[in-house]
Amino acid sequence: MKKVLFVGVFHPNSTNVAQVRAFSNNGCQAYAYDYRAKLSKFNSIQERDDNLKQIIQDLKPDITLFSKCNAMHHSVVEEANKTGKTALWYMDALNNFDAELIEKVKECSTFICGLEGVASEGLKYNSNTIFIDQCPDEQMNFYIPNCEKKYDSVFIGNINSSVHSDRVTYKQLCNFTHLSGVYGLEHNQVVNETKINLGFAPTDGCGTSVRAHKILAAKGFYMSTPWPGMEQTFTPGVHLETFTSPDELNEKIEYYLAHPEERQKISEQGNAEVQQYMPLNWAKRILEHLE
Repeated sequence: MKKVLFVGVFHPNSTNVAQVRAFSNNGCQAYAYDYRAKLSKFNSIQERDDNLKQIIQDLKPDITLFSKCNAMHHSVVEEANKTGKTALWYMDALNNFDAELIEKVKECSTFICGLEGVASEGLKYNSNTIFIDQCPDEQMNFYIPNCEKKYDSVFIGNINSSVHSDRVTYKQLCNFTHLSGVYGLEHNQVVNETKINLGFAPTDGCGTSVRAHKILAAKGFYMSTPWPGMEQTFTPGVHLETFTSPDELNEKIEYYLAHPEERQKISEQGNAEVQQYMPLNWAKRILEHLE
């Protein structure tokens, strides 16, 4: 039985919760280390990192997986390399791809990106860089039968971000409800209550967030701006719908509100497609890659 040490964040709404559970469900002996929560128990980052190094020395994991782990020194990865293989899981856009992260990318056995466009950047520093689709959480993102549709179209997320400069324009020119600060089961409830769930891919072309996978896992009808490599995972018009301008978004909102049977067909097909990207398969792909 492989021992997997998962270094991440494990508050209730964190995707790391489902991911570490997935390693257990794949037959691994999985251990969770909440590097952010642990920091509050020590006087400095170095003390926290020294604690993690000691745990690695004692546990001797076959695999240590670091989930981004900002504000963690790359020497921790070096320590983990002494006992087994290491992987750095990164699911952010390129705006957070900084010098500190690069040092960890260099040290890891493999760098695993949750956004297609980040992989090309990772290859500059680690030849064993791959893309694996992000995964929703089956206990947080699921279909609620007979849920009343309270909203016509909703975007849940940040509008005023430098990575998403187009969102302000869309908000000004399009008629949709914007919600922020909605996470976990509350997020899933809103998705189920919404006829048309919206997304806006990062304008730097790096890919899309796990929002798409979460909405499809809840059998939500999803419309988004397209992103490079999208067709490798989802087919527009089959699993989701796309738009490229405020005018097109307004037209498609009006069209799909008037054609609920088409919304339902696409949402069902999207839900069926996303099943292959659930946590169990996400962890399995990583384990197979590290064999």
